[in-house]
Amino acid sequence: MNPTLYIAAKQGNTGGGAFLLADDVTRAERNEYQVTPKGNTALHVAALYGQSGYLEQSNNITFELLCFTNNKNETALHLAANKGHTDVVRVLLGVVDGESERKKTLMRMTDDNGDTALHKTVRTGCVHTVTLLVQGDPEFKFPPNNAGETPLYLAAESGSLSCLSEILKYCKTPTHGGPCDRTPLHAAIIQKHMGCVASLLQLDKSLWKESDKWGWNPLHYAAKQGLAGVVCNMVQRDKSLAYTRAGKENDWTTSIHIAANEGYVDVINVVSAQCPDYWEMLNSNGQNALHVAISNKKGRVVRLLLNSKESHNLIDEADNDGNTPLHLLAASKYLHVPLQLLGHPHTKKMLFNKENQTPLDIAESGTETTTMEKYFFKQNLRHGRLGRRDFEIKHTKMQEQEVEMESSENKAKSDEKGELEKIMAATEIHLVVATLLVTVTFAAGFTLPGGFESDPSGPYKGLAILARNTAFSAFVVSDAIAFTCSAGAVFSYFFIAANAAATTKLKIMRVLFNTAMLLQLFAMSAVVIAFVTGMYATLAHSVGLAITVAVIGCMSFLVYALLLCAFN
Repeated sequence: MNPTLYIAAKQGNTGGGAFLLADDVTRAERNEYQVTPKGNTALHVAALYGQSGYLEQSNNITFELLCFTNNKNETALHLAANKGHTDVVRVLLGVVDGESERKKTLMRMTDDNGDTALHKTVRTGCVHTVTLLVQGDPEFKFPPNNAGETPLYLAAESGSLSCLSEILKYCKTPTHGGPCDRTPLHAAIIQKHMGCVASLLQLDKSLWKESDKWGWNPLHYAAKQGLAGVVCNMVQRDKSLAYTRAGKENDWTTSIHIAANEGYVDVINVVSAQCPDYWEMLNSNGQNALHVAISNKKGRVVRLLLNSKESHNLIDEADNDGNTPLHLLAASKYLHVPLQLLGHPHTKKMLFNKENQTPLDIAESGTETTTMEKYFFKQNLRHGRLGRRDFEIKHTKMQEQEVEMESSENKAKSDEKGELEKIMAATEIHLVVATLLVTVTFAAGFTLPGGFESDPSGPYKGLAILARNTAFSAFVVSDAIAFTCSAGAVFSYFFIAANAAATTKLKIMRVLFNTAMLLQLFAMSAVVIAFVTGMYATLAHSVGLAITVAVIGCMSFLVYALLLCAFN
């Protein structure tokens, strides 16, 4: 785009020799529109920066220019709505005022994300722009974008009551959908936007029963959030909601279980006041609310249920595994509040689950450290005739087997951890040696024995003087072997250090450590050979001295052999 045109559109310059929008429109009749790297025309730029005056000065804005989209398929109306520039939106819509079909076409255009201009302006919370858009096309349903979000859903989720009210007021049949099959009422309840909830509750009751992809309706989420007022309002107007299931197939729960799980006593009270048989609700595991409250350590809910008139039906009710609430209490470490359960008259009888266990069996099979509460709990079970049958021997054997299995597993884990720690300790030392060898052999490769040819006029300038010497050749080869092996050892040690915490890779660690040890041994042997051959090459003029040095250097192999014999 011409820089002058861009600046004029951005700053709203309408005179002073600057390019005018009308000039660009006139020029575009013969050529293509001038655009920025993002594909924005001068109309886009003016809309983006809210220059309504710049747009008003031109009466030549064509419908084609209004519908021209940038690289993201956004029109100028999209950009103005996204920034909340109400005046710009008014000017753009005014271009097609009186042309209902063209106006609908412009307002219903979507970008790459499936957003209309209304989607974008709802996100900004600019109610005046929302009013302009919904009044301009009240027949449109404003369907969801690519993410499943409708403008109504976005308003409810963000808590923008004014935007939501304007949509409900002017849009005749707004779409109520949202992501994950949720409705705006779902979103408002989950985010606890109570104003939006109150407005949405005035709509069709069928919205209340809509379930999301997980099978939860708005009442279930209200129970989970502890919104007792919302729950009360919904149940008063439709009592069937209290009995709906949350979940799908063989894994579901109900609102009383949800409230018990979260510890919301008020929710249970308001529903049970209107639905007397609310206490009888069971989940897919055959558990009542008392089961759930004990399992989740919700003392207030336990006290509420025990003090209710329905407590006698809850206390001795078994779930699908035959466990009563007392069995779950026995298995729990949370004993402070629910101990009052033991004093209830309806617990004075033997209770067995499908494993033929009483609560006392479960209490005494626990492996945790015995506390004072646990001790008194067991004593109360014994005194209340809730004791054991014939499980002493069976329990003892099972416990011994469990202890043996646990001790063997712990021993194996401890052994693996100990071996890994030994490998890491040895790796730290060996890595220093390997790194030193890499450094020494690297330096030796550039400080060759005998030096280099320095005659500037000779043909061999810079070449090794002893290059044709057999001993020198042996030195070079052995030095290269030493460098390669020591470098390989360093890489192996680095990999071991990088995976120090992965005990599952202990076998790989062993292989790498042994490989690195072997490479380091080869490197050390090659270093000895390099030393001997290098000294021999430089002392070749004195054979006796050269042989003496070679013999002394080779004695290191003898030392290694003696150590190997001593420790094997």
